[in-house]
Amino acid sequence: MAIRGVVVAGGSSKRFGRNKLVEIVDGTELRHHSIAAASKACADVIVVGFDVEANYSNVTVVRENPPGSGPFAAVAAGLDELAPETDDLIVVLAGDLVAPSDALPALINAVTNSPADAAVVVDAHRRRQPLLACYRASALLTLFASTDPVNRPAMQLLDGLHVIEVTDGGDWSRDIDTPADLESSP
Repeated sequence: MAIRGVVVAGGSSKRFGRNKLVEIVDGTELRHHSIAAASKACADVIVVGFDVEANYSNVTVVRENPPGSGPFAAVAAGLDELAPETDDLIVVLAGDLVAPSDALPALINAVTNSPADAAVVVDAHRRRQPLLACYRASALLTLFASTDPVNRPAMQLLDGLHVIEVTDGGDWSRDIDTPADLESSP
């Protein structure tokens, strides 16, 4: 069993008005918070996006097909590139998370120590965060084998899965969606 990662770092940043992933948060581009967290926790990481310079030895950058076809398709593209074994664990992170690092051990432990298909962070509003989660590769492979991934919302990654909810331990699920979110960043 290996722990492997997919970072969803594409998208159009419509609510932000420009590419939010290159905005500087705490001294580094926003997307690198998730890429660094995944790179530290995972044997190898696929970043699905564009214009990403990933200076990590275990990171590969790909694009979903067709480009712009959504986060579900991005995770499918990442999984396809990883070609995981069925017993692998797949950490999935959104590229706009500010501080996801501390969530990863909790997510990985939740899946490892249970029969669940996935562990997902639940934010302060009780919303599941499918792009801040750890999945069994076998569950994702089964899902993608029977589903066209194009233009599906990220929430459908959880369809039909036995999911454990992990309560956000602070700011794990904090993301940047609008310029106001960026301005309120410490």
